[in-house]
Amino acid sequence: MRLTVKKIILTGLCLAAVVASFAWQPPKMQCLKLMNNNTRIKMAWSNSSDCSHFRIYYFYINGVLCDSLTGYSGTSGSYTLCDYGTQEINNIPTASEYHCYIVAVDSNNVSCTSDTIHSFSLTVTPQAGNTMAFLQWESPTSSFDNSWGTTFNIYKKRGFEADFPADPIATVPNSQRSYTDTSDVCDNTLSYQVGITHKYMDGNIETQCPFMTTIGSVDHMVDRITPAPPVLDSVTVTADNEVMLGFHETEPNMMAFIIYYINPNGTIPLDTIYGQTFWTDPVIDPTFDSRLYRIATMDSCGNVSPMTNNQQGNMVLHLQSSDACHKTASLSWSAYANLVNGIDHYEVMLSGDDGQSWTLAGTSTNTSYTVGNLSFNQDYLVYVRVVNTGGSVTASTNRVNFEITSDESQDFTYLRSVSVIDNEYIRVRALTSGDTLPFVSITLQRSEDGVTFENFRTQSFIPGADNYTFYDSLADFSRRMYYYRTFVTNSCGSEAGFSNIAHNILLHGENNAQNNILTWYGYDGWDGGVSGYYILRKMESEELFNTVNDIPGGTTNNYSDDISAMYESGSKFLYYVEAQEDLNSYGFTETSLSNQIQLIQPPTIYVPNAFRPLGANNKVFKPVNSFVSNDGYKFSIYTRQGELIFVTTNPQEGWDGKVNGVLVPLNVYVWYMEYKMPDGTEMERTGTVTLVK
Repeated sequence: MRLTVKKIILTGLCLAAVVASFAWQPPKMQCLKLMNNNTRIKMAWSNSSDCSHFRIYYFYINGVLCDSLTGYSGTSGSYTLCDYGTQEINNIPTASEYHCYIVAVDSNNVSCTSDTIHSFSLTVTPQAGNTMAFLQWESPTSSFDNSWGTTFNIYKKRGFEADFPADPIATVPNSQRSYTDTSDVCDNTLSYQVGITHKYMDGNIETQCPFMTTIGSVDHMVDRITPAPPVLDSVTVTADNEVMLGFHETEPNMMAFIIYYINPNGTIPLDTIYGQTFWTDPVIDPTFDSRLYRIATMDSCGNVSPMTNNQQGNMVLHLQSSDACHKTASLSWSAYANLVNGIDHYEVMLSGDDGQSWTLAGTSTNTSYTVGNLSFNQDYLVYVRVVNTGGSVTASTNRVNFEITSDESQDFTYLRSVSVIDNEYIRVRALTSGDTLPFVSITLQRSEDGVTFENFRTQSFIPGADNYTFYDSLADFSRRMYYYRTFVTNSCGSEAGFSNIAHNILLHGENNAQNNILTWYGYDGWDGGVSGYYILRKMESEELFNTVNDIPGGTTNNYSDDISAMYESGSKFLYYVEAQEDLNSYGFTETSLSNQIQLIQPPTIYVPNAFRPLGANNKVFKPVNSFVSNDGYKFSIYTRQGELIFVTTNPQEGWDGKVNGVLVPLNVYVWYMEYKMPDGTEMERTGTVTLVK
């Protein structure tokens, strides 16, 4: 390194200062880097162990004070100039060469000066009609020891770039002092800088810095080299069903891309685009058509590269078929040709929310796939994505919309009612969708616990019929409840349209002190719910059942029938309960009948011992029968000689004392009675009665 006269003088002053201040060691200069077209410089230096005694550094460039740096010490958490090793200085004086050094001043205002470091120059000369740039530079040192890098790094900045790129365009051995670069711009400026790394110890830490030349430039450079072909990454279809090409340049700073497509007549240019690496075809309909594309690049001088070697085109996806029975959709698509690094697999992407979110339905290594587990009457979007080996490139097909529509999904059955008919069998009535949606068969299932069902009866589909009736003559309906439901076997052979579950009304009863107590299990399973229960009764003397009361649904499932005033109606009382449905969503109401039960009141009998046919009272001899049944009843009158003169089977009929309309003589007569107890026991009684005037 060179020392000027001023540096010798400053060095002498520094030596004197060192003696006066206990011989402080100044910083040592290590690197210079010119930046911003030689208007800014970055210095790098190493500090001695004495740096903590300095309070300020003054930076000199070509003998001119350009900047300073102050350090602080003596308080907790403070720092010193030892914490610094680089400094950038702006607006430096214009020169062809730069000499830099540091003047360090201690707390006693004693100064000393570092060594001087100088820049090494670079010259750039245009050659071959401004198509090439010839670089020459000097060495920053007379010899390179192991503290210097083994190569020079050559950096290039084009006129349209804001700063030098971080990576060099080339490296050469540190023994070389020249380099020729080919222009890659058209009528533009090229700037160059050459650098080498320098290692040094900053305290105990090994540090390195770039030692850079001045910046050299040449104007109006021209590029005459044909650029390399670009890379066509993919031809994909966007979410809007537009074909888009993705590509990238293999050489930097290309000005434009030229788009071609292949047809039977050759390669046809479609468009030239600038400043972007994607292009959308405005003509093709990717849901039906596929085009093959090639591209080329054009640099700023109009040099056009060859077209890409491998043509690529968009894939076209088709819905081949759908299977409503299995809820599947079969897809096929055209294979992708010439994908970079080859095809690894295809991915089938499915959306059920109009493309808001996507799920991977499956993968394939060929060009077909069947999507399963679909839902009826659901709008789906699907597309296929090809993935290359390594997963770095993908391309997509057009999007296809489809819906699995099936009448099978609308199959339904509804149990209208479960009723005990005439205390002989259970009748089950079912409503179906069979008037509009044909099926194969309808099956009635039965269960004794409402959980485990078994198939019980099956009927074939009747065209146009929506109501079906089943009969269960095997049910012990007076002792237990049976649960029923129905389903249809649809045209896919699947069980579908399972109905509601309903059961028979099970009625129980007992007699109690001239009251008949009824209890029942309420009906369950109606769409409209139970609006109420009707209590129906038939006495021994009646031919038909009559409604004796109605109870609102959901209030109670029991009823006490006071029959104390009906003692002349016989001992047997028949009952059943009728449930009434509220209007359901199908637009009708139904009824359900329970089993019938018979309750028998115990009979009571009083027989008088005299009567007066011609009197005002007691004109008819008749037992006072309460709840005596007609069944097995017989009342007879005999003379004392055993002649039968009167007989009846009606518990409420008596003898008026006449035979064939003629009053019999006053006398004692014998009566005889037969009747049955509630448990069926046959009873007999006899006695006498006196006919008096």
